[in-house]
Amino acid sequence: MSKNFQFLIFSFLILVILSMLPLAVRAEGASLSIYPQTGTFTVGSTFDVSVFLNTGGENVNAVRVDLKFDPEKLQVVTPAKGLSAVGVWVFPPSFSNTKGEISLQGGFSEKGINTSEGLISVIVFEAISSGSVEVNFLDSSKVLVGEKEGINILTSLNRGVYEIVPSPPKGPKIFSESHPDQNKWYKNNSPVFSWEKIEGATGFSYKLDDDPFGEPDNIVDTDSTSISFDKVEDGIHYFHLKAKKGEVWGGTSHFKVMIDTRPPLSFKPHSAPFSLTAGDYLLIYFGSNDLLTGIDHYEVRIANLTDPANVTFSGWTRQDSPFRISTQQKGIFSVMIRAFDKAGNFQEEKIQLRIFSPPLVLVEGGVQIKGFFFP
Repeated sequence: MSKNFQFLIFSFLILVILSMLPLAVRAEGASLSIYPQTGTFTVGSTFDVSVFLNTGGENVNAVRVDLKFDPEKLQVVTPAKGLSAVGVWVFPPSFSNTKGEISLQGGFSEKGINTSEGLISVIVFEAISSGSVEVNFLDSSKVLVGEKEGINILTSLNRGVYEIVPSPPKGPKIFSESHPDQNKWYKNNSPVFSWEKIEGATGFSYKLDDDPFGEPDNIVDTDSTSISFDKVEDGIHYFHLKAKKGEVWGGTSHFKVMIDTRPPLSFKPHSAPFSLTAGDYLLIYFGSNDLLTGIDHYEVRIANLTDPANVTFSGWTRQDSPFRISTQQKGIFSVMIRAFDKAGNFQEEKIQLRIFSPPLVLVEGGVQIKGFFFP
């Protein structure tokens, strides 16, 4: 018998033996995998863990995924979020946050599914305590080929290993005795900020700028609980603060402060030309503007200058333009008008008039006779 003939017989026998082997032996093998396999999450946060199926080139008919986790560190929010390659769930996805188990059993179409990266489920976990935690496949997990019971071709599994770290401290609660109301303008340009001490905090980082979402750097600026600033520019500013606890920086708190140190614009009170007054009154008009905060109100008072040795003043009262002054008195008068902005700054102007008799009044810029004003 020639060597070539012997080789042909040997090759034929090998093919016969292979054809008689079970499908599970011939298959390359399917795999189940967890993604991501690693990650770091804070206590109180939620994160997604996806389970993927690689059928190894076979048409798979069903899958069973059983997972185990530490219920002291993780809790399941939902075992199945979003889309899935599973055609029908044999049993609804279930979990136990007491035992730390998840079970997913699903089937595919009659022809099965052939995929290298089929999404079985997205599991949402909540981190509840710090430490290292694993999410593992149990031995009961299967990938089945064929009808009825099917043949398990699952040969490869991985696991997820996650670090749960303490949640960072929340941003400190900020308050200001110098500028307590964040929605109010102040003329004080030396704000003082204070904040509550956070237990375990080793330092604080702060920043003052005009960005409402600004962030201080990760450098400790102070271990105190207050800070003051001098000669801050006019405008809207934000004080940002965060605390360091151990090696973890906490969230950032923000506090708004609005500063305006400039008074309203100068203005000139006047009586309108040729205006007919109401009865025995002179109408005095006034108006200013403030480029930053706007005008809040006006206040007026009258000084009687008739007797220089005994000048008298009325009290300041809130008034709107035009202001009416009675002409039923004689003498020299100065009408002082203050325009206040919303920060409390004011611009003061005045206008003088001399009343000879009810029909005749001399005022800056003109003469009023019997109710008519002439420039």
